[in-house]
Amino acid sequence: MKNEPAIAIIVLNWNGFQDTCECLNALNKTNYNNYKIVLVDNGSEENEGARLKELFPHVHLISNKTNRGFAGGNNDGIRWALNNGFEYIVNLNNDCIVEKSWLKKLWEGIKSVNADFGSSRIMYYPETQLICSDGDGLLPDGEGIILNHQKSFAGSNQPTPIFSACGAASIYSAECLEATKVAENQFFDELYFAYFEDIDLGNRLSARACKGVCVHDAVVYHKGGQTAGGRSYLKIFNLEKNRILNEILNYPLWLIPFGEMYYFLKTLCQITKKIGGRFRGKKAESQEAEKKFSAISVFWASRKWIIANFFTIWNNRRCRKARGLINGKIYKHFHWKFF
Repeated sequence: MKNEPAIAIIVLNWNGFQDTCECLNALNKTNYNNYKIVLVDNGSEENEGARLKELFPHVHLISNKTNRGFAGGNNDGIRWALNNGFEYIVNLNNDCIVEKSWLKKLWEGIKSVNADFGSSRIMYYPETQLICSDGDGLLPDGEGIILNHQKSFAGSNQPTPIFSACGAASIYSAECLEATKVAENQFFDELYFAYFEDIDLGNRLSARACKGVCVHDAVVYHKGGQTAGGRSYLKIFNLEKNRILNEILNYPLWLIPFGEMYYFLKTLCQITKKIGGRFRGKKAESQEAEKKFSAISVFWASRKWIIANFFTIWNNRRCRKARGLINGKIYKHFHWKFF
């Protein structure tokens, strides 16, 4: 259709051949016409990128020699898309399966309210009655909070405001990405590598007063935890490291101590709840994963990383401040949740 803008759909693959095949097969059935799939292979084993290109010759393949993470891999795809004149960028996890009308409804949803970016309604797969994410919110300690997590969808299909789009299935206008990049070709900040890079982008978008919505009738189904695992050390380390990064890079300096006070109280509440559950005879969650590493080891490792990279982080913050990418009233977006 003539009125359909050019949309680039960026799909990352890292040793996820079967999931990526299912994702691309679903995308091939979309009823939106003006789109291009950009497949970024992040240094997978067994020549997965080339094998996927053989099966799906219509995709544009970018082959990285190493794993550049969610941030770096998506940046590679975004750079190619913007250089080739695409008006909107979609980031889609390779473990997502989309409905036929998903892309059309996603674009129509953000267009109907003149939004700059949007999040899909992401449902768990195969538990397709439970919401994985309706977009993301922000906690005072820099952590993201998933909206309507594990609830059944019972709302209206009208777009609703969000702070940040969930990176598993999001859409951004080219203009808002260009306006909020932290450096040349860094639309997602590569200090994050993986996890909360979408929250960081949400912080910068809020500083530029960009409008975001969840488009509830644009539905995808997310398997979840297929890359780093449900509770792997890599995931927990990056979540904690990037939580702290969100504070340092995006909060007014006076607000950071309050964020850490909130973090202490939140952690205390969670420990109390966990101990209470054990007294009531409930089994500890993720018991097998907890045997492999301790929370204390993650706590110290994340902070050692922050200290080791502090000058890089501080220069990053200075550049953001100079470009007006720090929202001095970010606290207005906070959710207050202790469990």
